[in-house]
Amino acid sequence: MSQTAANKTINTLWNMSVPLRMLVIEHTTADAESNLHELQRAGFQCQAHIVGTRAEILDHLRCFHYDIVLTDYQLPGWTGMDALSLVRQSIGEIPFILVTGALGEEVAVECIRQGVTDYVLKDHLSRLPIVVARALEEKNLRDARAFMVEALRQSESNSLFLFTHNPLPMWVFERESLQFLQVNDAALVHYGYERIEFLRMSVSDLHPPEEIPRLLRAFHDDSTHVQPVGQWHHRRKDGSVIDVEIFLHPMKYSGRAAALVVAQDITERRALEQQLQQSQKFEAIGQLAGGISHDVNNVIGAILGWVELGEEQAASNDARLATYFKKIHAQCDRVTALVRQLLAFARRQILEPRNISLNQSVQDVLNLLDNVIGKDIELHTVLADDLAVVRADPTQIEQVLMNLCINSRDAMPKGGRLSIETHNAEFSEELCRRNARLQPGRFVRLSVSDTGIGMDAAVRERIFEPFFTTKATGKGTGLGLSTVYGIVKQHGGFIQVESEPGRGSRFCVFLPVSEDAKPAEYRPPVVTDQAVCGGTETILIAEDHEGIREMASATLESLGYHVLLARDGEEAVAIFSAHRDSIALVLLDVIMPRRSGPETYEAITALKPGIPVIFATGYSNETAALTEMVERGIIVLQKPYSPRVLWRRVREALDYAAAGFSRTA
Repeated sequence: MSQTAANKTINTLWNMSVPLRMLVIEHTTADAESNLHELQRAGFQCQAHIVGTRAEILDHLRCFHYDIVLTDYQLPGWTGMDALSLVRQSIGEIPFILVTGALGEEVAVECIRQGVTDYVLKDHLSRLPIVVARALEEKNLRDARAFMVEALRQSESNSLFLFTHNPLPMWVFERESLQFLQVNDAALVHYGYERIEFLRMSVSDLHPPEEIPRLLRAFHDDSTHVQPVGQWHHRRKDGSVIDVEIFLHPMKYSGRAAALVVAQDITERRALEQQLQQSQKFEAIGQLAGGISHDVNNVIGAILGWVELGEEQAASNDARLATYFKKIHAQCDRVTALVRQLLAFARRQILEPRNISLNQSVQDVLNLLDNVIGKDIELHTVLADDLAVVRADPTQIEQVLMNLCINSRDAMPKGGRLSIETHNAEFSEELCRRNARLQPGRFVRLSVSDTGIGMDAAVRERIFEPFFTTKATGKGTGLGLSTVYGIVKQHGGFIQVESEPGRGSRFCVFLPVSEDAKPAEYRPPVVTDQAVCGGTETILIAEDHEGIREMASATLESLGYHVLLARDGEEAVAIFSAHRDSIALVLLDVIMPRRSGPETYEAITALKPGIPVIFATGYSNETAALTEMVERGIIVLQKPYSPRVLWRRVREALDYAAAGFSRTA
């Protein structure tokens, strides 16, 4: 879920103008401040006290009133569950959330069973605002229900007042016939009926036929207490169907056995929960995909490097051996393509964004589609003349469009019509509150629709999962749409899908309009067939993967460079300190033990400001920072890189520095 959508969600659950009084139990001040920063970024007005000992907790609970408690699970000499017991004994029920580094499934279940409201892992702090908002909403609902029940006990007049003015839809019905006997104003407004219409109906008229048997069983329960009777579907007068949660209070009404049904519309909440669950699922898959890609990139990078070096040497000596190397090279390229697709889904690619028009992207892709979609598919385009500019990586956007078109082609095995459209779109805060799938703001919409076989709901829910495909074995990897999903999300956009079996599909990609609507910048094409040009400069390579380190060293030494090697960030700083006057360039892996690439470079520039740098990465959480470096001209090599790419970028960086220009981070 994007930050904008998450904030919109939170605003529906908690009034952001009200200060949030918090007790934060944490022995590490930095972690406590990280929690508060995440909540404040989401709009909460935090008034927090940070404590770490039992004595401090008791003192603060005696002196202050709190809305919520956040605590780490592991505390020096005790645990968050001990803190829960202390809080419960002191002030009773209060939302209590664990914010912890790691928590196994069994431990999490036991914590919830003992009364913990929810938990958030510290490496997923983006969940904290929505978890806090939902916990506060649930407490408010509990308090409201408790107040309502207590008020009903006070007097019949109080009951009538609460019934009439309650903001939630309420009605009284006869238990035997299910006929409505009374209904409040909120129900009339929410369901769209006049009062006389409501009173002519029965409860079963609001439900679809398949729910009636379960409804009858629930309403004929002999309990005399207020009780939840589950979640249901209700049909409003206009025909729309909403999700509701119902609470039932048995009573006597004019001498008849009756029941303050209270109906809460949870349609938006369920949609947001499903959206959050989907986002969390994709985040987890993305973490896994990114981690695997990091290791695979290193292995493939080493193989690719040695293969290319062997291929060049064998070309003039052994034609048959050169053929073998070419075949290995081709398979490495296939694996590399798969890894890049996984990285796209995981949103771990290094982007090269610039201001572009999606109309131009469509035109560029159209030149390729004729050879891809076949003669039996009619291609139709509608491109807006006044289309706004977006800031995006043109190569990645063309990949999105190509994948969507190929997906549509495969959905029309007997031919059909493929349509590509561009439009401007703008969504208000009010509209987004009514439709959880939207995000507020100005967007450019790119739509790809077809007249193909379409999809049912079960397939629609899974189409963006990596390796999920409905195609026959060998007809696709199942990464096309997951790649689309990752690219669009990494650009800050979102996707909507409309499809029904037999009625085709429509994919709508929404990308944010650029704040700086300058024309697209010109960037000269990268020359890939330059002649090999070496040098005599000294280069420091810091790389923790042995295969990559040795391949890079062999590549550069074969061209005349002097190479110094380091296995981690600390060793790189030590070597640079000893040879600072002779080193002309540093090549740093982004993820290394002891010090990361950026941290290592910060220490190196303290010793020698302005030293040229090339970063190499196969997977990193710092994609935003690396993308910014690329925009500023810093060279970032994406693994796996070939020897040819390595020597070309090294020579480019050295020549650029020699000309008096700076490309430092």
